[in-house]
Amino acid sequence: MKELERLRATWGALGEDDPLWAILSYPDKRGGRWDIADFFATGEAEIALLDAQSADFGRPRTHGVALDFGCGVGRLSRALATRYASVVGVDISPSMIAQARRLNAGVANLQFVENSIGLSFIDDASVDLIYSVIALQHVPTVLQSGYIEEFMRVLAPGGFAVFQVVCGYTHDARGLLHRFVPNAVLNPLRRRLYASRAAFEMHVIAESTVRKIAENAQRCILRVDDDGCAGAGFVGRRFFVG
Repeated sequence: MKELERLRATWGALGEDDPLWAILSYPDKRGGRWDIADFFATGEAEIALLDAQSADFGRPRTHGVALDFGCGVGRLSRALATRYASVVGVDISPSMIAQARRLNAGVANLQFVENSIGLSFIDDASVDLIYSVIALQHVPTVLQSGYIEEFMRVLAPGGFAVFQVVCGYTHDARGLLHRFVPNAVLNPLRRRLYASRAAFEMHVIAESTVRKIAENAQRCILRVDDDGCAGAGFVGRRFFVG
């Protein structure tokens, strides 16, 4: 519970101070410089790419319910809502959820839920698409495992889960820094660098752990791609699960 409250407080502050930059941290967008239309256009482009990947696998077989986990202000949720009958965006941050509801108020088939402990409000085998990027990487490892287990539980037969995690560190100076210097030491430096009262952390989960969770749930890992979303120093993976 202590980890959850710390995570909620961090992302609550980030959502209050500079929510769009906290989601897509482009250097030139710091300080409220994201144009809203441009920001949401990145979500449309990303989901268009997901459409192509979905077609490659022939999944999901139906487009009923989609889950955007770590939805922030709804950058991806809005794009998913044009493709699925119902979309649920979930985030731990009350300030992000408040912004998401305000920015997407006109999208009737889209709802946003503030939630931190599992996905108990979602029925077993009821979600056709689960999508989560640049979210789990900020969650302490033990909590990541629980969320991925929940993904496996709620995924419908014929469904498609796509999620990105950090599985290790690169063997260069940046990677060694992140491997050996704890977040407790790095966070004050991050806050100073970004002139922010909160700093998002990075957390690693072993690829073998993710594979074991899928195996235990009798899910099929369709493909695992290298993924650079986490930035320099980290080894990322994107899992495609059916």
